[in-house]
Amino acid sequence: MNIILFFADIFFLLWLFRNALFWIALWQTKEYRLDRISAHIKETEQGRSLFLSPLLFIKLLGILAFGIVIYNNVLLLPYQIFVGGIFFLQTIFLVQEIQKRIVKRPSFTIKSSVIFVLTIVVIYFFFYFPLVEKSVWLLLVDRLIPFFIAFFVFLFSFPTEMYRDFQIGRALQKIRLNRKMLVIGITGSYGKSSTKEFVSQILKKKFRLLKTKGTNNTPIGIARTINLGLQQNTEIFVVEMGAYKEGEIADICRIVRPQIGVLTAVNKQHVSLFGSLEKTLAAKYELIESLPKNGLAIFNGNNQNAYSLYQKTNKKKILYLCGTQKQKADIIASHICMEKTHVTFEVYLQRKKIRFKAPVIGGYNVENILPGIYLAFHLGMKVDQIKEAVSSLALPPHTMTRYEVGGISFIDDTFNANPQAVLSALEYMKIYPRKKILVLQPLIELGEYGDNEHRLIGKAIGDVCDYLLLTNKNYHNAILNGIKRGRKKCVVYIGSVQEIVWFLNKNTKRGDVVVFEGKEAGGALGKIL
Repeated sequence: MNIILFFADIFFLLWLFRNALFWIALWQTKEYRLDRISAHIKETEQGRSLFLSPLLFIKLLGILAFGIVIYNNVLLLPYQIFVGGIFFLQTIFLVQEIQKRIVKRPSFTIKSSVIFVLTIVVIYFFFYFPLVEKSVWLLLVDRLIPFFIAFFVFLFSFPTEMYRDFQIGRALQKIRLNRKMLVIGITGSYGKSSTKEFVSQILKKKFRLLKTKGTNNTPIGIARTINLGLQQNTEIFVVEMGAYKEGEIADICRIVRPQIGVLTAVNKQHVSLFGSLEKTLAAKYELIESLPKNGLAIFNGNNQNAYSLYQKTNKKKILYLCGTQKQKADIIASHICMEKTHVTFEVYLQRKKIRFKAPVIGGYNVENILPGIYLAFHLGMKVDQIKEAVSSLALPPHTMTRYEVGGISFIDDTFNANPQAVLSALEYMKIYPRKKILVLQPLIELGEYGDNEHRLIGKAIGDVCDYLLLTNKNYHNAILNGIKRGRKKCVVYIGSVQEIVWFLNKNTKRGDVVVFEGKEAGGALGKIL
């Protein structure tokens, strides 16, 4: 009996470390936000399995069955063997995760490390001082791990808020000392990171410029950018603004006080967090509302939702779009020619026609370049300067980045998957005459629109792709229903990173193209390159 408990203890402790790392990594991925964790649990297969898997059901039955064991001591030994078997099975799962290299673990920051240490200390305390018979106690403590981590995340939010307020206070002081600095705010459901990069790279040819780096588009991330990078001679500050609910962009605007606002697009991305598409529109429009009376609002005319906000705006406003010269807009890109490694296009602005060539892939990126071209003209840059800047543009990392290995084109678009990004990547794949394969992480936080959006994406995939490799089962049926309506016979597989890599190694040849969409898909790409 002691031997059984001894091994049960060992298996439990191994699972404790794995489980603690997993939950902290999940919280970290969701930016320690309860609303994003909640959406993950409600809307995804992985999230629901955290509380509804067969093994968890067996554990719950085991906890309830202990009441019978109390009244029949003869059953204690079989019960302990049963519990030991559960943790032994979990250890097998852990070994498999290690072999497949899919053990989830966080980036070890001060916050994640402190939460991990506190969790281990508390669980060890409960482990060594059981309040009931040890075997059932292990089952109970195992179920408490996610709740302990959630408690420490909540507890840690107080010093996090204090640190946030301190950083924002410092940032506000530095901003006030740079009153002559022009602040350009950029927001949208998609395209904001690329647009920020293009605006910054073009304007940097003439101006001393600071931009937010990576995905530092929250108040604390922007405040850190200001505190570490803002100089007294900085002329332009380009700020990417992200949000998951109403009021968050307004908070950022109170810090940086933008004079120019760019609204790239609005769609159903993160609608489960905003609550509705109408609330998403209201949240993005906070940037435009924050602009001063003499400010400038710039809208994407190719996105219907952004165009509707353009129509309601009474401030000075600019409309950009990809279309034809006959359309009404302040800056228009036309004659877009999409190649494997670059894109060429003509721009109509101020009665001028200028031809550009940009070393970025995907014709839709022209849409993201236009605000930078317009602002360059608006701020007095010469045509030659602008053309030179556009000719050397670079996309953010993991955004339509092309690699060629053995004659096979691998496209890394794993930065931030959304419906429009997938559709745009599919449009780019049409350039390639041979086999087309999409590796896709099904999209998240689409709320009530999730099934319909994935059906539409499935239809587009069925029109273009020969194979679809899914990284998980989320919205699997909706995607299949869409693919059936497509024009091609697209074969669908669901697999782990290892299985996807094995499939690609076996089924790709020179001339084929493989596009990777979403962070989970990036794991497979990383093993190929």
